Amino acid sequence: MPTYSLEVRDDDPAVRDRLHRQLRQELLGLDVDEARFAVDHELPPGAKADPAGIAAIVVSLATSPVLLQLAGAVRDWAKRSAGRKIVIRDGDRSLEITGASADDNQRVIEEFFADGQIEE
Repeated sequence: MPTYSLEVRDDDPAVRDRLHRQLRQELLGLDVDEARFAVDHELPPGAKADPAGIAAIVVSLATSPVLLQLAGAVRDWAKRSAGRKIVIRDGDRSLEITGASADDNQRVIEEFFADGQIEE
């Protein structure tokens, strides 16, 4: 099952927290198996993540068609503001997308996710 780490970049922890939460809500609307927050430190069970502590969103998928949905959702999310930045990690591979480059890099984004295709 492919797993991707999506890290929103912003210098303001409160803005970064809000953007992570907005992106996660959108990802939960896809057919992903999981979209959970990764935090910088351990939290007690049931605790809400501290805005400064959310490091990324970890997304797990079970089917290849969802990869295309995920690629489109990430691209569209980044395009909403020229100042948005997101780093996608898949093991040792990473791809940084900015709002200003999302349209220009559509092919690169799709190829990044296509390399994680699930064998069925």
